[in-house]
Amino acid sequence: MAWRIILFFLGLCGVETVFGQTDSVAVRLQQVKLAENDSVRLKYADEISGYLEKIPYGQYAQLPAVQFLGYRKCVNDDAELFSWTVPLQQGQMFYNWFRFKEGNRSYYLKSLSTAECERPAWLYYDFIRFENQKTVYFVLLGWNKTRNSNRKIVQICRFQPDGSISFDHKLMRRKNSRSASLSFEYALDGSMMLKQDKKGKRIIFDHLAPIDKKYEGYYMFYGPDASYDALLLKGEEWWYQENVKQ
Repeated sequence: MAWRIILFFLGLCGVETVFGQTDSVAVRLQQVKLAENDSVRLKYADEISGYLEKIPYGQYAQLPAVQFLGYRKCVNDDAELFSWTVPLQQGQMFYNWFRFKEGNRSYYLKSLSTAECERPAWLYYDFIRFENQKTVYFVLLGWNKTRNSNRKIVQICRFQPDGSISFDHKLMRRKNSRSASLSFEYALDGSMMLKQDKKGKRIIFDHLAPIDKKYEGYYMFYGPDASYDALLLKGEEWWYQENVKQ
């Protein structure tokens, strides 16, 4: 009986420890929101991954969600994604922290999004595993915004053994062309559906069009036109399909 009591209290201590880490994350995110200058915001935001590392894999999904912290469990792999944003005086800093159950591997991607950046930064909100020629890849779904528009993206990546993430993998096909990413841009006050479907076998999204033909090419005036397109995993590659059913 005494041993059962000891084990019971040890279990409670473990639960309290996990709650303590999520509380620390919640506090840091609130401090980010309230901080008056960029250096302080970034200091608090940089500490968040350290607290997440102390939460055992998979346990966060069983806890109350932390405000301002994005979380997604991969639908077809033992992997999870945490993401958070820091608003800056000029742009935003995006944080994406991926963790894999196997080997307790983690990948940390921190990137600055400003109008001056040559390559857009992305805040990822979902990811899907697939294989091509016995190599494991992932599709990442992400978002960012400019002064005048929203953007979304589908990207192919590989989590490398050395801890890096590579992106130049042209495993999407549209007729005779191949690409490693597919991006979208639409109105700042609009919304666009871009999500996975069919248990990681299909990615479906709104077809975007200008609100008037005179705005062709001006993406701040684009939005969904009530039709849908998709990427379908077929033959170990993602094929573009037009006018599909949701």
